[in-house]
Amino acid sequence: MRTLVLLIIAAFIFCANCSKEQEQQKTIEGTWGIVDLTYKTPDGTQKVMDAEIKNGTATTDFYFMKDGKFKQTSNMSGSGTLETYDGTWTLNGSKLIITLSLQGQLVDVDYMCELKNELLVLTRTSPDGKMSIINTFKKK
Repeated sequence: MRTLVLLIIAAFIFCANCSKEQEQQKTIEGTWGIVDLTYKTPDGTQKVMDAEIKNGTATTDFYFMKDGKFKQTSNMSGSGTLETYDGTWTLNGSKLIITLSLQGQLVDVDYMCELKNELLVLTRTSPDGKMSIINTFKKK
């Protein structure tokens, strides 16, 4: 009897986590435009391209589609042109993995993902933990 109760509780927890992840996936779906780009290093925090992002001359849009497909458009790579990258996305708890096709190779880009105050905050941290890049997006 005790085993049955434990199995029921485990199934309930599993289902609750699945529905929470599905709700997160639905929340992130759509088009998001960048509103802030910040670097954090041991020397401090620095906003990057702040004026250009605010006046619209520097743009990055992330498109999270229902079928797990992803597209990114951006003019912030330094080339001066609008570039488009295609791929896929998965969200597992607070970990977002975007897989992009770059020059015929698949590359995973991992982010810590947080939704707060209708903003999507994506953080990448260097392997040594000394530098972080924080991209903040607003849904369009």
